Amino acid sequence: MYILVVMNNVYYVDGANGDDANGGTGWRDAFATIGKALSVAGDYDLVLVADATYNETDMKFDGKKIYLKGVDHNNAGAQPVIDCQGKGRAFYFGSGETKDSVIDNFTIQNGTADDGGAIYCDSSSPTITNCTFSDNSEVGLCEGGGAIYCENSSLTVTNCSFSNNSCDAFFAGGGAIFCESSSPSIANCTFSGNTAPNFHGGAIFCRNSSSPTITSCTFNGNSADLYGGAIFCRDSSSPTIINCTFSDDSVRGTGGAIYCLNSSSPSITNCAFSGNSAGAGGAIGCLDGSRPTITNCTFSGNSADWGGAISCDSSSPTLSNCAFNGNGTLKGHGGAIYCANSSSLTITNCTFSGNSADNGGAIDCYDSSSPTVNNCILWNNSAGSAGNQIHIEDSGSSCTLNYCCVDNTGYGGQTGNITENNCIHSDPQFVDAANGDYHLKDTSPCIDRGNNTLVPSGVTTDLDGNPRIVNGIVDIGAYEYQP
Repeated sequence: MYILVVMNNVYYVDGANGDDANGGTGWRDAFATIGKALSVAGDYDLVLVADATYNETDMKFDGKKIYLKGVDHNNAGAQPVIDCQGKGRAFYFGSGETKDSVIDNFTIQNGTADDGGAIYCDSSSPTITNCTFSDNSEVGLCEGGGAIYCENSSLTVTNCSFSNNSCDAFFAGGGAIFCESSSPSIANCTFSGNTAPNFHGGAIFCRNSSSPTITSCTFNGNSADLYGGAIFCRDSSSPTIINCTFSDDSVRGTGGAIYCLNSSSPSITNCAFSGNSAGAGGAIGCLDGSRPTITNCTFSGNSADWGGAISCDSSSPTLSNCAFNGNGTLKGHGGAIYCANSSSLTITNCTFSGNSADNGGAIDCYDSSSPTVNNCILWNNSAGSAGNQIHIEDSGSSCTLNYCCVDNTGYGGQTGNITENNCIHSDPQFVDAANGDYHLKDTSPCIDRGNNTLVPSGVTTDLDGNPRIVNGIVDIGAYEYQP
């Protein structure tokens, strides 16, 4: 991210050699503290902060458009460190700050506060870039945000790292970031080892119509107690999640990586989920009227008791161009997807292979659930008890398959409630399934065997980003054969 700095004045801070009695006009005249420089600087002033350790808390921009930039003045390649020593948070934004209030290139660590261990934003939208947040925590019976708390704010966070931040209080969520009626832009960030040990959202918590845009971020090893090992969203919150990877995130309850409920409708595109785990929904959990749209995503090696990759409860997800392989449950239901409580999924142009469960190697349906499966491949999934591909638990549940390729070992449970329309039962001829390559060979019976009218509006590419329809007719499965 490049930020054009239009400077009025430049002030200098050097925690190792400066003095707040100085004028701050050069390195030899530098202030000793960041707080002093912020109090002196005005709109569009630049504050340069030398690499040193600053034990400061509750610093404020007071609504001013200041560019605060850390530089390696004393040691090449070093970054200034704001160490709050557990005595408060580093920054408070509560005076309507905009994107022109910038924090650039700092490590912020050991912050502790009731909400927002490192940064608190109230009706303010600063820019935070090239920063490292580590070992910050939210304490007390409050809301959350181990590193950042934002309320009615649309801050911009880019190129930042969040590690080992936590919400330690009961009923506090968002080990790294908490969003309350906020829509921050979060891009090119890494989240690792953040925790919400007593609540939801190991990395990010979204509430009350919060709709952050999360782009090109990596989530690894984050965890929560109940819901959403990495991201939790509720109350009509609808984050947009693009080009992100989720690996080894976990939760005791539901949604190892992402959990959505209360009519939340996240859009999840071009993301990869691997090795995530939960009690239900190893990668994604959906509940209570949530309607996530999941497009061009891969799910591999995720695990749970119900829904190795995805668990749906009273929800209506839409999935397109996704690949599920190697997901599973040890003794549970739905190696890839578990549907319960009147869930109605629409699954189009997806590939399911190598998933396993006790019931429903690929998909398990329970309690009046009714997924519709279009242009999909379900092949070589396995079930210990019944339904290698699809299992229907009860007479009120059903599954309709249109233009699909289904393994002959097929179905279990209430098989009379499974309807096929124009399906085939021939080997799809993957290029190399043993090594995870589920593209189609040129001899595959799935080429040009789908139905174009079933492809969702706006879906123009396959899982690889290649044209979704070649030779006039869509293929079956996540990958379109490219001659």
